[in-house]
Amino acid sequence: MLKVEKNAKTLDEALELAAQDLGVAKDEVAYTVTKEIGRGLMKFLVGSEIEILAWRKADEEKEASAPNPEKAAKPEKSKPAHAKAEKTEKTEKTEKAEKTISESNTKTVVEEKHEKKRHDVDDDFVIPKTAVDDAKYFVSELLKKIGLTFDLHIKLDKNVINIDVSGDKMGLLIGKRGDTLDAVQMLTVLYVNRNKNMPYVKVNIDTENYRSKREETLIRLAHGLERSVLRDKKSITLEPMTANERRIIHSALQNNPRIKTHSIGEDPNRRMVVSLAKTENQD
Repeated sequence: MLKVEKNAKTLDEALELAAQDLGVAKDEVAYTVTKEIGRGLMKFLVGSEIEILAWRKADEEKEASAPNPEKAAKPEKSKPAHAKAEKTEKTEKTEKAEKTISESNTKTVVEEKHEKKRHDVDDDFVIPKTAVDDAKYFVSELLKKIGLTFDLHIKLDKNVINIDVSGDKMGLLIGKRGDTLDAVQMLTVLYVNRNKNMPYVKVNIDTENYRSKREETLIRLAHGLERSVLRDKKSITLEPMTANERRIIHSALQNNPRIKTHSIGEDPNRRMVVSLAKTENQD
């Protein structure tokens, strides 16, 4: 049965393309959606894309109505022969299942190695111009839709695209505790690295030195918590923080053997807990 893969901005467009390739009318196409990008906020920000695997309905019906050779074949009269055939069939199914599992495991390992290789960067690596253009385009379009007037200042550092945004109302870009800024950065990274065959490129987005100022504030907070926990012998649970903020708190306190940190809860309400180490509790 002939099958074709098509991707387009809408399902209707994808079906039109598939129908042309299959040589039938659009309503004579059967399909399954294999990938869909752009729902809700993502659709508003980056548009949409859908990928389908399609085939002719007529081919599907023919295949379904075709007689099954195994069912049509009469069983042999001899019981030993029947038992032998059944055993052979089971063996073949087992071998097929084992082969499928083996292929699946091999594919997973290959994909993991490929993804790891993408993140490994050679010393002479140069960020492709297309990646820089993509980052600039995506951030610009995003901020325009938010309604901001801005300038972008881009600096390249090995495999990192650093984008500094300047303009009015940058508080809208930063958001509460930097959550909007983090979201814009995450979406930009996904957009720039959508081609899995290209080397992985990092993107850092900042405005008004927010990230460095926030890091300094969190480090001061961490050491204040450190003193309080050692003095009062009680653990302290912080307000919900982003993964990056929790990492900063942890890094600031990791060299003190009398203090331990861990996180509780689920994002976006995941919190950092600062407490005494076990050895300290025993004293």
